[in-house]
Amino acid sequence: MTEPEMLPAFVLHTRPYRETSQLVDLFVASMGKVSMVAKGSRTSRSAVKGLLQPFLPLHIRYSGKSNLKTLIQLEARSPQVALQGERLFSALYLNELLYHLLEPDTEYPGLYSSYFQTLLVLADPLQPVSPLLRQFELLLLQQLGYGVDFCYAADSGLPIDPACFYRYEPEAGFITTALRDHAVFSGTEIIGMAERDFINAQILAAARRFSRQAFAALLGNRPLKSRELYSAFIARRSE
Repeated sequence: MTEPEMLPAFVLHTRPYRETSQLVDLFVASMGKVSMVAKGSRTSRSAVKGLLQPFLPLHIRYSGKSNLKTLIQLEARSPQVALQGERLFSALYLNELLYHLLEPDTEYPGLYSSYFQTLLVLADPLQPVSPLLRQFELLLLQQLGYGVDFCYAADSGLPIDPACFYRYEPEAGFITTALRDHAVFSGTEIIGMAERDFINAQILAAARRFSRQAFAALLGNRPLKSRELYSAFIARRSE
């Protein structure tokens, strides 16, 4: 009987399990989010103890068919993606979204490669952070089944009008409104998001507001620790 193939993966989340093991949630190519037990991984002699780290490209082999698999082999195939400061917190934010929102053992075509590429570009200090995050957020929403129609109003079915204003309704889309507040989007902003015109500062800011609204509806009351850590980081840096 041949052994199962090694699969590319990234660690999303770990926590202690029993006396010497860990529960590990991995983002696995062609598999999505998979929960596993890493037996004995907290012992000083464990060969995998230092490998269960975020942003380290791994190849794994596991066994089991239940919701909780067993990690049986783990290798690092390249160095950990080097991230610091804002870029590190941004990558932690992506990990939290994946950890909280991906359905277990469900493939999301193209999402793993997009995540890996986003990490690599985040590590480049010459690349701006915010456009990368917005691109990945919109892809993730689409993969989760919550992709938004940026071209037509959900209430009327008419094309988005640059002269009109709209509010975003989760699971519906953009609804025409007469309100003018921070939660409302202009037609110009929505069209810009459709075109991914994130060089435009106004469109980029609108995309950030939209993502906050869209993910708040999906996350519910679950706080994102990466945002809290980043706020604390900014506060310390300004002292």
